[in-house]
Order: sequence, then C-alpha cells, then structure tokens
Amino acid sequence: MRAARGKKGQFIVIAALLLSIMIIAVSTVIYGTVTYYRQERWEEYVTVVDSIKTASCNLLQVGLANYTQTQTLNQSVLRDYFNQWMRDVRKAYPGFGVDLSYSLASGIRSAYGVNLNYSMGLARTWNQQVSFSAADATVNIDVASLGLKGYNFSSHAFLKMNIRDAVWYSKEGKRYVLIYISVDKEGPEAVVNLQKSNFGVKLSGAPASSFSLKRYYSSAYSCFIYEIQVSSIDLKPSSVEVTLQDTRGIKTVSYTTNIGQNSA
Repeated sequence: MRAARGKKGQFIVIAALLLSIMIIAVSTVIYGTVTYYRQERWEEYVTVVDSIKTASCNLLQVGLANYTQTQTLNQSVLRDYFNQWMRDVRKAYPGFGVDLSYSLASGIRSAYGVNLNYSMGLARTWNQQVSFSAADATVNIDVASLGLKGYNFSSHAFLKMNIRDAVWYSKEGKRYVLIYISVDKEGPEAVVNLQKSNFGVKLSGAPASSFSLKRYYSSAYSCFIYEIQVSSIDLKPSSVEVTLQDTRGIKTVSYTTNIGQNSA
C-alpha cells in the first residue's frame, strides 16, 4: 500500500510538471502570435501614413506645375486635386477606416527668404529680379482602426530664381550678354541639376536665338550659379527676361532692367 501511494504521488507530481510545461508553452506561442500580429498591423499603418505623406507631396508639386504652366491661372486647381485625392484614398484603404482632411495656405507667410502671399494654397511672384512659385497645404489623417486622430503634416513645393547680375560685354569686336542666376527650391536647397533646355531667354522683349549655359559654384555670390551667355548682341539690351521650368514642371519668370556694361 505504501508503494502504491508513493507511485500515485509521483504520478501527480509528474502530471503537474507536464501541465505547467504545457501552459508555459501555449502562453509563449499565444504571446508570440499576438505580438507578431500587432507588429505586422502597426507596420501596415506606418506604410499607409508614409504613402499618404509621399502622395500629398507629389500632388502638391503636380498642382503647382499645372498652375504655373497654364496661360489662364486656375486658382482652384490645388483644391480640386486634393478633393479627388481624398476620395481615392478612402477607396484605397477601406479596411483601415482612413479619413483625410486638408487646409490650403492663405494670406502672407514668410518662408525661404521671401514673403509668400497664398491664395487657396498657391502663391507666385513673377517678372521681378527675384521670382518664385509656391504651394502649401496641411493634411490631417484619422485612422479609425488604429484609434489615430489628429495626426497632421505640412507639404511644401517651392521654386525661386534670382537674376544675380546681367552684364553686356563689348570688347575686341565681340558683343555678348552674361546673365548670372541662382535657383533654389524648398529647404531652401540649391537646384544644381538643370540643363539648357530648362531655360528660356529674352533680351529687350525678343527671344534669344541661341545661348550657352555653364553651372559652377561662385565664391563671389557664395552659391551655385547658372551662367547664361547670349552672343552676337550689337546693342546693350534694355531688359533681360529668363523663364525657368524645373524637372518637376514648376515654372517661374524673372525680369530685370538693371544691366551693367563692360567694355574693358
């Protein structure tokens, strides 16, 4: 009888140990599964938010390019783009409960060294020595499935061109005009990837038949410079006009009557 009771006691202990091991193993598997699921879902949310931020930036650039390239300025183009985009985002992520709202910049704001007078998210100042085109919007994101509310970010698109100097040279039978230009985008950040095809030049209101372009860093201006040379100019021009369309399709136009002369 003692032996039977001893064996029975051993069985209870072993059974208890096995049960404990099973509980720990199952708990570990469940915890790992839940943690993995939460991590995977969170990564999906982060991907969605990042995609929306990237798309809003691209949309702002496309809207500004459209606004600056058309002859008749469509002040509502950015609003129309964002309204359509909001509807598309809701359809693209139906299981997340994504809801967007936006606000377009309005009024005078100082940024990138200039005063921007926004109307419906768009601003431009052309036909001056320093010209620019700009767009600004703030996007709000709510994700119902995550309980995320009130998350917002701002997107900006900006292009500025500055005619630093324009000089008419007349020496040794050669007559030409040199135009020194700096170009910046949002940041501000110098734009250094432009080609001759990005520029158009007019002297005294007439298009230049041909011109050459150089790009270099100038210690005199402490910035990157695009040097435009227009040759075979018989008379000193009364004005210089430069049109720029960058690689994003955003356009601006600078103009100056301040033209120096060098006959040395």
